[in-house]
Amino acid sequence: MSYTLSIPDLAKLTRRTARREAGVFLVEGKKIVEEAAKTGNVLRQVMMTEKFRQQNPHFLVEHGLETSDLTIIAEHSAQRLADTTTPPGIFAVVELPKTELTDLETADMIVAFDNIRDPGNLGTMLRTATWFGAKAALISANGADVYNEKVMRASMGSVFQLKIVDSDNFAGDLARLKDAGYTIVVTRPEVKTNFVPKKGQKICLVMGNESVGTSEEVDELADAAYSIPRYGNTESLNVSVSFGIVMNELVREIF
Repeated sequence: MSYTLSIPDLAKLTRRTARREAGVFLVEGKKIVEEAAKTGNVLRQVMMTEKFRQQNPHFLVEHGLETSDLTIIAEHSAQRLADTTTPPGIFAVVELPKTELTDLETADMIVAFDNIRDPGNLGTMLRTATWFGAKAALISANGADVYNEKVMRASMGSVFQLKIVDSDNFAGDLARLKDAGYTIVVTRPEVKTNFVPKKGQKICLVMGNESVGTSEEVDELADAAYSIPRYGNTESLNVSVSFGIVMNELVREIF
């Protein structure tokens, strides 16, 4: 069932607390709205400028949306809602998925993010995760919000291809996944012998905070660790770059 939020109410959805209270989040841009629609998410409202509608007259029909779901908004309203300098002309209100931890347990690999603060890093890692075939993610609630627009944009809509749990008890949820048969793998720079998974082994790869890594609670839960060898003098790698390298090494063994 569609509904219509006012521009001031839509603008409030830039805040995490407002998204949780309303049970919806706001996305912007043609590519991301398309991704939300084609992956079966519930779009409660679609907003377009008249210019976008004229340039894309069949957008609603092509994506199985009803004209009753559409609100035409002024250019200045689009500017108010946009997280980008040049508004894309299309936005959507999407229902927050109701994903439980048990929903993740059908995945061969789960990616988990412990206190990742930078939304660009988180979004990039979610996009990378889907490239390597991951189907599920566990994200700690003390990091960037997965439904933040900057995360959405960096993920290029890959958020919609994953079953995601926004966890208020990250270490506890990892412990439950461990009990469900997942091998918990963290990245540690000091490790000399890297973990090598067996074919078909269920893995939960945990990436930690950009500055301090994974928490002590998570490290205590870990079954194995992985380190990227350094050949030069640079002190560290960006966390999203590290994630891509480790995923490339792990998936070739699992799949």
